[in-house]
Amino acid sequence: MTNPWLAIPLTDYEGHMASPAVGQAEMLANEFEALLKSYAPKAVALVGCAGGNGFDKAAEAGVTRLVGIDINAGYIADAKNRYADTIPGLELHCADIQGDMPDLQAVELVYAALVFEYVDVPVALRNISRLCRSNGLLAVLLQLPKQGADAVTPSSFASLKELSFIMRLVPPGDLVHSAEAAGFASLSQKTITLQSGKQFSLQLFRLTSSCPQDAEAISAARGHDPT
Repeated sequence: MTNPWLAIPLTDYEGHMASPAVGQAEMLANEFEALLKSYAPKAVALVGCAGGNGFDKAAEAGVTRLVGIDINAGYIADAKNRYADTIPGLELHCADIQGDMPDLQAVELVYAALVFEYVDVPVALRNISRLCRSNGLLAVLLQLPKQGADAVTPSSFASLKELSFIMRLVPPGDLVHSAEAAGFASLSQKTITLQSGKQFSLQLFRLTSSCPQDAEAISAARGHDPT
């Protein structure tokens, strides 16, 4: 089955997220801006960056290295066309956070908003732990269930309906458990409620140790080191 994210036009995605019934685009950018103001990181990564929602917030906050990652090559191309000439230190990568990732220099803050609903959570967290500096921050925004409401809010953008076949809401407690297994410590959680009544959980973590799998690999390598 082809990942529906590869077939959704950016105009559809952005139109859906900005539509009054959904109202999520502004919220995602505002939460990102608040994190930048609170922690003042200089190197930041946005996982699932799409066309660059929030990139302008990073530029205004003085971020000197901004890494955008998305599975859709078209989204990355559009983000490049929009921002490559205006945001110094911008790096854009077409990659699947639950697959083979490029070898990237680690950052101080990773922002992953509405990403974990579509990926293998433990695998994605292991990859993110390699993208995050020691003592760096990971901010995750999860959608919470709402009784009687569709997980994917209906809108005039029909292509978004395909996401309902792969979207799986992640309980915040499950995310904490998986994050701890990947070397992250939970710092805080807050609930965000939109006018539509939909709620979201913003969870903040700090990377405190290597992922166990990475630690085992390092230990094994040292065991075979003739020095």
